[in-house]
Amino acid sequence: MEDAWYRRAYRRNVVDMHIPDWDERFLSEFDADAYVEMLARAQVQSAVVYAHSHVGLCTYPTKVGRMHRGLKGQNILAEVIERCHRRGISVVVYVSLIYDRWADEAHPDWRIVKANGAFASEGSRHGLLCPNSPYREYVVALTEELCERFDFEGIRFDMTFWPCVCYCRYCRKRFDEEVGGELPRLVNWEEPRWVGFQHKREEWLAEFASLATSTVKRLKPCASVEHQASTYILHWGFGVTEKLVPHNDFLQGDFYGDALQGSFVRKFLYNLSPNLPYGFETSICVELANHTTMKSQELLIAKACAAVADGGAFVFIDAIDPVGTLNPAVYERMGAVFEETKRYDPYRGGEMCQDVAVYFSMASKFDLAENGKAVDSGFSHRVPHQHAAVSACKSLITHHIPYGVITKKDLRDLARHQLLVLPEVLVIDEEEATAIREWVHGGGSLYASRHTSLIAEEGRRRSHFLLADVFGVSYCGETGESVTYVAPVAGKESLFGGHTAKYPAYVGSSQVLVTPRDGAEVLGTITLPYTDPADPTRFSSIHSNPPGRPTTRPAVVLNRFGKGAAIYAAGDLESSPEHRETFVRLLGLIARPFSLEVDGPKAVEATLFHQPDRGRFIVNLLNFQSELPNIPVDGIRVRLRLDGRQVRRVLVVPEERELPHAVSGAYVEFAAPRLETFRMLAVDYRTPGA
Repeated sequence: MEDAWYRRAYRRNVVDMHIPDWDERFLSEFDADAYVEMLARAQVQSAVVYAHSHVGLCTYPTKVGRMHRGLKGQNILAEVIERCHRRGISVVVYVSLIYDRWADEAHPDWRIVKANGAFASEGSRHGLLCPNSPYREYVVALTEELCERFDFEGIRFDMTFWPCVCYCRYCRKRFDEEVGGELPRLVNWEEPRWVGFQHKREEWLAEFASLATSTVKRLKPCASVEHQASTYILHWGFGVTEKLVPHNDFLQGDFYGDALQGSFVRKFLYNLSPNLPYGFETSICVELANHTTMKSQELLIAKACAAVADGGAFVFIDAIDPVGTLNPAVYERMGAVFEETKRYDPYRGGEMCQDVAVYFSMASKFDLAENGKAVDSGFSHRVPHQHAAVSACKSLITHHIPYGVITKKDLRDLARHQLLVLPEVLVIDEEEATAIREWVHGGGSLYASRHTSLIAEEGRRRSHFLLADVFGVSYCGETGESVTYVAPVAGKESLFGGHTAKYPAYVGSSQVLVTPRDGAEVLGTITLPYTDPADPTRFSSIHSNPPGRPTTRPAVVLNRFGKGAAIYAAGDLESSPEHRETFVRLLGLIARPFSLEVDGPKAVEATLFHQPDRGRFIVNLLNFQSELPNIPVDGIRVRLRLDGRQVRRVLVVPEERELPHAVSGAYVEFAAPRLETFRMLAVDYRTPGA
């Protein structure tokens, strides 16, 4: 859909309306004219408008569910749609899936049931419905009603995930019919039956999403469909994987973390979304639980500009007052924020340059330490792979290296990257291994850590790494000690920040034991503490576990493979803040010169987009400090690799003010003007012979 609304809407809004109706005042003061006036004041181009919320009540007269009593039959959904369209605002209708308090109370048989037999909604504000139950038919009927009665541009299905592992009779029956036997109740990522159950949960969820999406497409083929995208990066319990992606026209998710989380998820959504721009969404209040205290204008500008820098749309979430009113100050503040960001809209587009790709595996969102635990003992929110991936991105950001976050769907496009990072990617299948192996053999560079490729997709620990030939090592086991060290081999001390064999680099975890293969170069070896830290009766120093037992076991190995090279780390060095410099130095051993080099503070992130149809590169500089407002930065030097192109001019946009520049070898060099929060710079070029 080339003319789809989301392709041109960079300024978006959601107003949460999860309001019950036990008090006659609730929503009694709702005024569609006032509501849409607030949207216009904020300069939004699209709005998510509630048809149905987590409480399960509808904002229009419905024959399928139940309407909110406080509206007294007033069809506010139709009123808001009509007024938005009059203002040129695209409308996305909101429908809550799985989270539905009214349906939970009206149909107890549809409820999600926990492993202990209790209803998942017990003691909660939320109703939680199983997508394998007859609740499915209710969702179809509600969706059909909306599509047949209202004129809108899209539907957002929210909460398309499993809130917990369901053991209701419908899930038990379906598992027995499709697999056979009872549902497993012990978590074990090295046991095929448990892993098979998890795969079924992922499959069932994707099928449920497909049911909702196909209903919309059958009745409104031009309407967009999206399912909440914030859970893709979260732990296995939610059951969200790549299988959900095809049921979206684009991805949009809400995130509430810091600058690092934002950078990671935006790169992730950029590559995973079926169409662009994706939506990066956050609350205008300091957190969802806070109804009145807004984020500062400086923070909102930083987050909105970060979305510009990463090629996304910015979406702000507000929450309606229980009586149905909106706070005008919210929309004044967002209007000022969008006034700042909309200046850059004409210069957006192109392809993000991603010299380094950090691989995120949705099959590896678990912790091996969970093995043997009962399902109802609670999910582990610790995901070593995710932590390692985000930490690797932090190192790339602080060193201003252009990076992206890719998934299995990007394997066919590995040629656009020069270096691939596999951070504790536990599960790798044959398809992934073949693509990675061929890419490295053809000249790609690879960094991998710890258990990467050790677990098979069906839930079996392999006897060796699937990528052992690429890594240049054979798997032998794991240290029993939870505190270990990396000792540089002679002559490699500079790689490890000056650590030596006597004073090796601390690793706050165990390391994998490997044997180097012929031709592999060992850069560092494992040193163990004097004693096992797990034994409190025997220690060498009461506060720490000093290194005391050098080994010949490799900790870091460099292996040449075909035309490419790989570095394997037995510990996840990329996860530790104290090893960021070491991680980047290791990448430097196997990387070619990067597309972009920036000499600036670590709080400054740089992104690069190529617009070949315009003969232009766009360099984005984002200053996102931990304490706001930002301290302005002067004197940032930028070097952009030309690859044979001839520079015409360097511009500060949107002012289109020309900057002095110089060509040095393969690079154009220039100084960026003072950076307060965001700068966009354009480098126009001509191709020789064109």
